[in-house]
Parts: sequence; C-alpha cells; structure tokens
Amino acid sequence: MKKIFTLLFTAASLVAYSQISIPANSSKGTIVTQNNTTIEYRDLKYEKGKVTYKNAQTGIEEFLYDNSIKSIQENTNPENRLPTENTVATVPVPTKKEEKYTSISDIRGYLRQNNPQYKSGRTLSDVGSGLIIGGGAAFLIGGLSNLSKAEKSTLSSGPAKKGSSTPLICGIVAMAGGVVMKIAGGAQMRKAVREYQNADAGKFSPSYYVVNDSNGVGMRMKF
Repeated sequence: MKKIFTLLFTAASLVAYSQISIPANSSKGTIVTQNNTTIEYRDLKYEKGKVTYKNAQTGIEEFLYDNSIKSIQENTNPENRLPTENTVATVPVPTKKEEKYTSISDIRGYLRQNNPQYKSGRTLSDVGSGLIIGGGAAFLIGGLSNLSKAEKSTLSSGPAKKGSSTPLICGIVAMAGGVVMKIAGGAQMRKAVREYQNADAGKFSPSYYVVNDSNGVGMRMKF
C-alpha cells in the first residue's frame, strides 16, 4: 500500500509540474521557486530547460533550471511603454536670472563694477574734471601773478615789468581739453546706461519640450 501511495504522489507531482507554463521570452514578471522564493525579473529567456533572466532588484543576470520553478507570472502592464502618439512633455530648463536694476543710481553702481565701457567713460570724465580744475587754477594763479607785477611796476620808479602769458595759455588749453574729455566720458557713460536699460528689449523667453512620436525622440522650442 505504501508503494502505491508513493507512486500516486509522484504521478501527482509530475502532473502539477507539467501544468507550469514557462514563456520562451518575457520582458518582466515574477518567478516563484519551489521553496516559495519570489524573484522579480527582467528580460527572461527559456531554452533547453534553463531559465536565464536579470534580477530586477540587483540588476545581476541569473539563471534557474525549470524543475526548480513553481510558477511564473508575467507582468503585461504597459506603464513603462512609450506612447506611439505624439507626446509633449515640458522639460524644466534651469536658468539663473540676474537682478534687473531700475533706478539710475543703482544702474550706475552696477555698471561701475561690471561694465568696461562705463568704467572707461568714467575714467575719461574724471581726467577731464582734473584738467578743468588744474587749468582753472593755473589761469587764476597766472592772472594774479601778472596783476601783482603790474601793481609793483606802477608803484616803483623803475621800468615796468610785464607779466608772463604762459600760465594763462596753459590754463586755457588744459580747461578746453578737460571740457572735451568730460563731455566724451559723460556720453560714453550715458550710452552704457541706455544699453543696460534696453538690454532685454529684444530678448524672448523660449520654452523647451521633449517630443516623442513615430519619428523618434526630439526637442521642440516654443517662443
């Protein structure tokens, strides 16, 4: 009797094993082994009694023989499949927006530190101011010197002493050059300020999209 039960049990095991369906190929799913171990798999292949797959948790390629497998459940959920129709997804493009100044004093302070054109114009204007001050001082000192000499000549009985015109001429030339340089430097600084104020007038802010369609994956820009 014991032998009969053993034969019946063996036959029942063979029948149960013959009902296991192992696909020749499967993209993903779950394997349950004879000792009830559950394995999530990717890219399964079944050939000559051997099941080769990639462990979804470890990413390592593994294999099992078919007699050690209790069941295989394929996952046919299309959640990770790419759509065949046109799909547009917004891709965030990180941009660092620089603070835009509006008041003239703030703009000049910013350009004084960061704009070469404004720096050059300011230097030119400062040199012009120095020439105007220096030329004016030379003209004033030369004029006072000549006036003092004329007064002494009037009071003395000797021959009249003539003052020198060189300080006067140098002072006038220096002031004239300083005025020209100051005007040119001021114009250069004003131009830099205008360019800063109008810098965003011709700019646009495009949006970028990833497009996936029957032709492949690409990028679209909208503005």
